[in-house]
Amino acid sequence: MVAVDCSTFASITLCPTFWAATGAGLSVLLSAIGAGIGIGISGPAIAGAGVERPEVMLKTFIATILAEALAIYGLVVGLLSVFHITNSLPIEGGVRIFAAGLTMGAAALGAGFGIGASGSAMASATAEKPEIFSRAVVSLILAEALAIYALVTALLLVFAA
Repeated sequence: MVAVDCSTFASITLCPTFWAATGAGLSVLLSAIGAGIGIGISGPAIAGAGVERPEVMLKTFIATILAEALAIYGLVVGLLSVFHITNSLPIEGGVRIFAAGLTMGAAALGAGFGIGASGSAMASATAEKPEIFSRAVVSLILAEALAIYALVTALLLVFAA
C-alpha cells in the first residue's frame, strides 16, 4: 500500500480521506434534503386533513414520521463513515465509504419524493374516507422501503471499508 500525501491540492483525487469525508457529507446532506422534501410535500395535506377531520390527524401523521426517518438513516451512515476514517484508510476504503454515502443520500432523496407524494394522497384520501387508510398507507410504506434497502447497502459498504 502506497501512502498518499493528502496535504496538497494536487493529490486530492487519490486521497481516501477526501472521498470518505465527501461520502459521509453526502449521506447526511442528501438524506436531510429528502426528509425535508417528504415533510414539505405531505405536511400541508396532513394539516388540511386534520382540519377537515381531526380524528384522522394522528393516523396520517405517519408520513411525517417516515420522512424524518430518512434523515436519521443518513445520519447513521454518516456517523459510522466518520468513525471509519483513519490515516491508514486505503483508497478502496475511501471509495467504498463515498459509495455508501452517495447510495444512502440519493435513495433518501428519491424516497423523500415518494413519501411526500404518497403521504399527501394518503392524507387526502383518509380525510375523505377514513376506512381507506389501511390500503392508502401501503404506498407510503413501499416508498420508505427504498431508503431501508439503501441503508442496508450503505452499512455493508461502510463495514467493508
